[in-house]
Formats: sequence, structure tokens, C-alpha cells
Amino acid sequence: MSFDWERDFYATTDWDRGAYLGGEAMPDHLATFFERVGVPESVADVGCGPALVPFELAPEYPETAFHCYDVAPSVVEANRERAAEAGLDNLEFAVAGLPDLGVERRFDLVYCMATLYFVADAERALVELYDMVAPGGTLVCNYPNRYTKAWVTEDTDDQRREAFELVGRGENLLSYDRIGELLGHTPRSYWSAVGAGDADYARRSSPAVYVRKPV
Repeated sequence: MSFDWERDFYATTDWDRGAYLGGEAMPDHLATFFERVGVPESVADVGCGPALVPFELAPEYPETAFHCYDVAPSVVEANRERAAEAGLDNLEFAVAGLPDLGVERRFDLVYCMATLYFVADAERALVELYDMVAPGGTLVCNYPNRYTKAWVTEDTDDQRREAFELVGRGENLLSYDRIGELLGHTPRSYWSAVGAGDADYARRSSPAVYVRKPV
């Protein structure tokens, strides 16, 4: 039975509002990226989970609309309640999952971190994410590769191995070159762009890239 984020984690675990990749540094990284490429009017956070990044950035960028999507209904509902309590009118949540989100609109920036690990058809999901980017906008994402597979295979945590089973079996791996082929544009290192190239989490088993879409 494959890992189910609602059944096996959010509905049964006392989860916190951290980021599963990069921790508390992730909001600052995206804010740095905003300043580099221009503050977007709209952001889609796909696979948002507890939504640490949008909850931190929404008050700082009140003119930016943050639209957040996750496959687990319970975390989406918890996020909605917290956003309402905080009066964050520029922060919205909906249930949706890759590779077929069913989201028709386009966004200036599409952000997808620590999510493609859990999608069987990562290539189709990547194309779906890029299709959501408006002309002139940017996709930011990380992805599983052969080094991620080695990390999963060597890990001794049973729950983590179960959650990352697709990566462990090598079924949804991507590469820098393959991303370029799929999207028709050269990806660039997100970690380098935000000055995080030397961080522990910016290792070769957790690469992150950004890809601009021509106007």
C-alpha cells in the first residue's frame, strides 16, 4: 500500500509548521528570490503542507496573492483556519494533487518544494507545474535524482523509507538535463540564486532549480 499523506501523516501525526526541506530558512530564501526576479503578483505553492513559507511571506508581501495547494484535506483545513485567524486575505488554500491539479489559472511564480518525491509520474507533474507559470514568470522546484535514491536506500527510518518508496525504487527520478528537455529551457540552481549553495540541505541529493518562462 503506497504512502498516503492524509491517512499516514496529517490525520494521525502531531505535525508542526516546519518546512520539510531547508527548515526555517526557506521563507528567507524565497524572499531573496523575489527581490532578485521581481516581487510576483501571484504565487502558487504546490504541495504546501503546513505552509511555513506562505504564512511567513503573506504579511510581508500584502499585494501578492498566495494560492496554496495540498493533497491532504486536513492540513488544508488547518491552514485555512489559521489564515482566517490571522486575517491574511491574500492567502488561500485548496485541495489538489499532482500530476493533475486541475487548476486553470496561471501564476507569476509557481513554487513546489519537497513534493515531486511523492508523485509517481514526476515528468508529467513537472510539465503541469510549468504550464501553470504565466508568460514571463518562473517555476521554482526541487526534484528527486539518483543521489536522492541512494539517500533513501541507505536510510534506516522505516516511515521515511515508506514515504519515499517511489524514489527508493527509482521510479520518479529526474535530472538537470531531463528537466531542460521536458521544459525546453535551461534550469538554473535555485540554491545558488538565493545564496544557499553551501547549506547542508543544498546537497546533490536535494537539488532545486528555477526555470523562467519567456514572455
